[in-house]
Amino acid sequence: MPAWVRRGREEGGAALAAGAAFLALDQALRAAPPWLGTLRLRQALAAAAATSRLLRLREGLAELRDAHHLTRPADDPGPAGHLHRAWRCLASQPTRLDASGLARLANLVAPAVAPNDLLMAVGDHEAADPVTAAATAAARLRAAIAGPDGELLGLMLADLVLATRFGWANPVPLLATVLAHSELRARLERCERTSGLEWISACQAAYAMAAAETYARALDLARRAEALTIAMQAVRTRGASHGLAVVLADDVVTATRLTGLGSERAARRFLDRLVALGGLREHTGRTTFRLYGL
Repeated sequence: MPAWVRRGREEGGAALAAGAAFLALDQALRAAPPWLGTLRLRQALAAAAATSRLLRLREGLAELRDAHHLTRPADDPGPAGHLHRAWRCLASQPTRLDASGLARLANLVAPAVAPNDLLMAVGDHEAADPVTAAATAAARLRAAIAGPDGELLGLMLADLVLATRFGWANPVPLLATVLAHSELRARLERCERTSGLEWISACQAAYAMAAAETYARALDLARRAEALTIAMQAVRTRGASHGLAVVLADDVVTATRLTGLGSERAARRFLDRLVALGGLREHTGRTTFRLYGL
């Protein structure tokens, strides 16, 4: 992919850069590889890290991972964990722009927001190209709902509109991830109060970079999944296929998630063996409370 596409700059035109990046990413997503769940939830983690500053949180990638994966589902994961879980829920929910789908989206970060407000922000999304429709929906919602809730919900709504237009089964967190890049973040912040050409052009550049980076992550995950498949050939463990499916469906997993291997101890041995064979990574560097993934 050309450098100007990855940067999302004006060299080839922001709209052209976004179109080229989405052509590659769309093909990768439509192939529905077994590691697609890992890609979506790793994007959710990146989006949570990039938007944590909106909520004045200090947690980075590692802390956001811990807040979700080391907290039981029924327990309170704290503000960082709630943010991470909101993005994970977006990436896991079906792509629906009806009242039910929009209510589910609002409940992630702003339960008081009525689905009707989101429907008004979406408007006639089929009248424009996918990126313009997503950018316009985000601008309308951010103008209607002040503060961090409006900003966060606008970023999520943009990705939901985009996924609808491309026909993806689940949304992929994209627009928020570029907030980690200071130049694009500054450009989006300068234009965020309008829905005019400047804002749309900024979103085109942002989506061009986000899609290109996500495509690069998809290529990396494909290589890692191939290495995992090779490593699995040397592992003779009952329930290994279940363990493989769980690993490929998430960003990272704990040994307790691999219930099909009989015991937590057996699951830990299975995961550590795959790490030793080069098929998996242990992402924390700890000797306890370890998290494993591609």
